[in-house]
Amino acid sequence: MTDGPDSAASTVSLLEAARVVARGGSLDTQLAALAEHARATTDAAQVSIHLLDAAGTGLVPVGWSEGAQGEGTVPSPIDLSEVHEGVTLALEDRRPVSFTNGPDALASLPFLPATARGIAAIPLVTADDEGAEVVEGLLLWASASDIGSTPEPVLAVADLVAVAIRQARLRNALTEHADWLDRVAHTDPLTGLANRRTFERMLQLELVRASRQSAPIGLALFAVDGLFEMEAQAGAAAVDDVLRRVAATLAERLRLTDTVARIGPGTFAAICPGAGGTEAATRVRDAVGQLAPAPTGPISVTVGVVRSPDEGTEADELMAAGEAALEAAAAQGPGSVLESART
Repeated sequence: MTDGPDSAASTVSLLEAARVVARGGSLDTQLAALAEHARATTDAAQVSIHLLDAAGTGLVPVGWSEGAQGEGTVPSPIDLSEVHEGVTLALEDRRPVSFTNGPDALASLPFLPATARGIAAIPLVTADDEGAEVVEGLLLWASASDIGSTPEPVLAVADLVAVAIRQARLRNALTEHADWLDRVAHTDPLTGLANRRTFERMLQLELVRASRQSAPIGLALFAVDGLFEMEAQAGAAAVDDVLRRVAATLAERLRLTDTVARIGPGTFAAICPGAGGTEAATRVRDAVGQLAPAPTGPISVTVGVVRSPDEGTEADELMAAGEAALEAAAAQGPGSVLESART
C-alpha cells in the first residue's frame, strides 16, 4: 500500500472496519458494514459476502454493499456445481482468484452489477479449535475494471470478515456450552426431568407463593414398584427403560403448571399447585398401569400425597410428611395411592 491521500483514506476506512469487529453486535450487521467498507475503500461496483451452507454444496449470501450508484441487486445463493471455476478454485486453494465477468460468470453470479468487469473471489479462512484452517465462504469483490491483483484493503477486510465469523462461532459455542451446563445442573440425565436440586428450590418457591396467596399445594411422591427385583432379574438397562417410561408418563399426565422431578433412584415427585394432588396422582398411577409390561411383569407406582398448609408450610416439613405417606402407601401394596399418613 503506497503513501498518499488514497493510502491515508484506506487506512482510515480499515480502522473503521476494525472497529466494526471490535464493537461486536450481530454477525449480519457486522458483515454488511464490512462489505460496505470494502466497496467504499476501493470504489468497487459491489462487494458481497457468502458462507458455505451446511451441506458444503452452495454459498449463502450473508452481507453485501448497496453497490455504487445503486447498481447491483440482492445477492442470491450460489450453486457450487454450476459456479464459475474461479470461485471453486478460490475455495479449494484457499487463495484469492481474479477473473473477468464474462458470460460464464454472469450465468452463475447474476446479481453482480452490469458495470462489473473484474471479479475477485477471496476465501474466508478461519482456524478450528485445533488450529487447522477452515474455509467458511468467500468475499466477492466486483470492480468496473480488470483486476491485476486484489487490492490490499480488500484482503484486509476479508481477514476481518473471517475474524467476525470466528468470533460469532465462539460466542455460539459458549452459549451452547452454558445452556448445556445449565441443563446438567437442573435436569436428571436419565429421564430429562428436573433433578432433586431443582425440585427442592421449586418447592420452596411454590410454598412462598402459596403462603402469599393463601393457596394450597399438593405434593405427590411416586415410587416405582419392584425395581430391585427387576434389576436382579433383567439388569440395569431394563430398569432404566422403565424409569424413562414412567418419567414420560408423569410429564404427559400432569399439568404444565406442575413441577415434575426425579428425586431418587426410583422415586419421582410432583408439586401440584391447588387442591388436586390426589386426583393427579391417581391419574398418573392409572396411566403407568397401562404401559407395556417390563421383562418382569406389569409396571406400577405407589404414591403418597400430602398438602400444604395442612401437613406443613416449610419444604422439609412437607417432604417428611410426603415420605411418611409414601411409606404408608407401600405398606398397603404396589399401586396404592394414599393421601396423608395421618390417621
